[in-house]
Amino acid sequence: MNSNTSFPRFLATFLLCIWVASFFGYLGWKPGFAYNAQRYFELFLLGCLFCAGIMLPVRFCWHRFCAVACFTLLTVMVLVIWQAENHWLAVREGLQYLALFSAILLVAKVRHRAGSSSFDRAAYIGLVLFCFGCSLIVVEGLLLSISVGNLNPGVVFGAFVNVRIFAELQFLTLFLLPAAWLQMKSVGWRWFIFLTAILWWGLLLFTGTRSALVALPFALLVLGLSGGLKTLDWLKVLAMQFAGGFLFFVFLRVAIAVILGSSLLGEGSMSFARSSSSGRLEIWADAWQHFVANPLLGTGPGSFACFTNGLAATPHNLLLQLLSEWGVFVTILCFGLALLIFVALVKRMRSANPSNPLQLSLFATLVTIVAASMMEGMITGPLEQMLIVLVLGWAWHFFAQNNFTDLDGKTLRWYQVKYVIVLIAFLSVALWGAKADLAFQKTLLVSPDGVVNLSYGPRFWADGHDHCSDWHERYQNR
Repeated sequence: MNSNTSFPRFLATFLLCIWVASFFGYLGWKPGFAYNAQRYFELFLLGCLFCAGIMLPVRFCWHRFCAVACFTLLTVMVLVIWQAENHWLAVREGLQYLALFSAILLVAKVRHRAGSSSFDRAAYIGLVLFCFGCSLIVVEGLLLSISVGNLNPGVVFGAFVNVRIFAELQFLTLFLLPAAWLQMKSVGWRWFIFLTAILWWGLLLFTGTRSALVALPFALLVLGLSGGLKTLDWLKVLAMQFAGGFLFFVFLRVAIAVILGSSLLGEGSMSFARSSSSGRLEIWADAWQHFVANPLLGTGPGSFACFTNGLAATPHNLLLQLLSEWGVFVTILCFGLALLIFVALVKRMRSANPSNPLQLSLFATLVTIVAASMMEGMITGPLEQMLIVLVLGWAWHFFAQNNFTDLDGKTLRWYQVKYVIVLIAFLSVALWGAKADLAFQKTLLVSPDGVVNLSYGPRFWADGHDHCSDWHERYQNR
């Protein structure tokens, strides 16, 4: 075996073993509180991804304008973090986004190295199994709730903490199912994908989430305007999957009405006619006030949780979160880059002849993420973040695969040294920070007599206020 390929593999394996041993040896086999589990294992999986993939001999060639824009954005973000009142909150939030961005780029490199067809097949299988498994979990909760004679959403969607979390996972995967059906050649897999899509669409309708009434139609409208007639075959498959899901939804409603003797429409149906805004208007107004008070550099990353009286730790709106926490400069840079990327994606899609189903699915999913982020905390949950890493990395390589190049020879050795040093430093800080945060939680949430108080959950690990002095005083005065 060539030494240029055997040494990177050995080093990647060695780093992975060290990370696994360090993670569980230093942090333990499980977090102290159950609601930390997703964030706990997200950190573990990101570390594994970095260790296993950091040695990939693949480089992304930046265009000069994009490189300058990203460097400018990073510089301003560092300035915002530096001036933040709560430095650890700001540093932790900044490191989190930097890690997610690095993971997205790494997924794109993995697709380049593994080959598009192999990566796509594995991703399709993984996503379909994930969607099917989540569907079964919800159906199990539904049957349990019906068995006690009461349709309780807390029981039906209890595995996802909140029904919104479940809907966000669907936003990230629904539009990928048509491409999976069109590109998987096995008849058995096609039937399984169709069954999964029926369950997935039906349960989305059953959630009653109003965000779906905006995010999904908006994404389809943008896709239609951008892709034109090239989208017809893809839309036909999507329509069949949605029709099956709608029939499943109707079946659920009828069955529940018959068994429980309740209304056929039931509660939680998707409608803009509800009298409540679910607190969105209040927290949006709160975020706007914080932006007006600190328009240039914001109040600091992660600080919204500290300056709101409600339990919501984010504004549930990406634009307002950037404005209130990061300020107008970071917001303009982020949305300027997003607009340039959108224009480039549209040009690439229109130039493709014929259109690839995966191209349409990824484009629609990206638009859905942005649209839903204006109403949901799409980028704050651990499961959502891992799916976003997959989808954005997948799309990055698909739309810009000509900018990825394989490395060989002596170039690889400097590539190894440079990134291994950064990786070790980052993972060390991550372990130290996680240990400190978990210990801090215990002092906050466990009283001297051993009673656990979950009146609020830390933002980084769930969605609360772990480093907010006002919340600590309020909790201690109870």
